[in-house]
Amino acid sequence: MKLNHVFCFALANYCTLNTLSAQTTLVGSGSSSYSDLFPSSSPVTYDVPGGGLISITLSNGSTTATRGLWDLTAQGGANATILLSLTESAAQATLTGTSLQFGVSNDNNSLLGLLGTGASIHYAWDAVAYFDTPGSILSYSPNTTYSVSFDVDGNNGLLSSVSGLTPSFTFELIDGSGNALTSNSNGTQINIAGLLGTGVPTGTISLTYTTDSSTPTGPIGVRFIGDAQVGSSALSLGTTYATISNLDITSTPVPEPGSCVLIGSVGVAMLLRRRRLG
Repeated sequence: MKLNHVFCFALANYCTLNTLSAQTTLVGSGSSSYSDLFPSSSPVTYDVPGGGLISITLSNGSTTATRGLWDLTAQGGANATILLSLTESAAQATLTGTSLQFGVSNDNNSLLGLLGTGASIHYAWDAVAYFDTPGSILSYSPNTTYSVSFDVDGNNGLLSSVSGLTPSFTFELIDGSGNALTSNSNGTQINIAGLLGTGVPTGTISLTYTTDSSTPTGPIGVRFIGDAQVGSSALSLGTTYATISNLDITSTPVPEPGSCVLIGSVGVAMLLRRRRLG
């Protein structure tokens, strides 16, 4: 009887260890091709239009530029020109060498008085990266679980609910056409602030996605989207609204049900034969 227990324990361990041993790091620490995700580069900053001797401009325009793997978009800002003296605040996306930052540039307190009570500025950010470096393209595989994790620091405002600030921050795992995959428990567009918890601006987000026999097309990609409607009274909060770092993606093949069932059937047959012989 003791031998039966040992066999069952070994069978369970085989199925578990067989899955764990197949886990592969695709992106982040431990990946040779995609370990350096945030190389330091010049910021992408929206250039708010304006001009004339006296003008105040609120703009919802945007600019997009490529930095390394990333297509970064910065949207929205404001400026005030008073007798050729320009004061400006504009959305900005930056790779720092260790992180991706969403923030604003030239956030000057003198804009507070110029904009007036009740005025607000809309800022938005978008960062998309496809892991499609020639020779190291990451494509989706069928029947595979993808685990995604990253650290978020929103202490400077984007994830905090304060007077005059209406923030949102989301994540998507996407295919080559930009379509978002559905996570195992959180839908397609992940509300980062919601996962961290009310009033919690900093933490680690961990998500899982499992493909079936129909494989998403194109390379694996990620998309971060930030949005904030900032009242003039909140402009002095800071210039960095959120920071993303330590992005990791691993893949683990989902064991075919038949493999463990087959081994289990053989095991049961062996046990029954042992009993008959005994």
